[in-house]
Amino acid sequence: MGQTHQQPNVHYLLQDARLEAALATIDDLHDAVSEGNLAAVTELSNRELIGWLHDLVYTAQETIAEIEKRAVCPPLRMIK
Repeated sequence: MGQTHQQPNVHYLLQDARLEAALATIDDLHDAVSEGNLAAVTELSNRELIGWLHDLVYTAQETIAEIEKRAVCPPLRMIK
């Protein structure tokens, strides 16, 4: 009889890969800004780029808040 091989959940792997790609993009952007080389990685104006970054931060903060709000809290128990 053959071994049972369980495949990883591809949906979760794709999610991890997408988050890694997003973080890598922002990290590359940060590196370019730190090196004074922003024009090499984007044609966006500073104002447009800052707007996008504010939107990303806001969306991330709202996502964190929603996850934390829906977190299951253990029930309180009465101690006698």
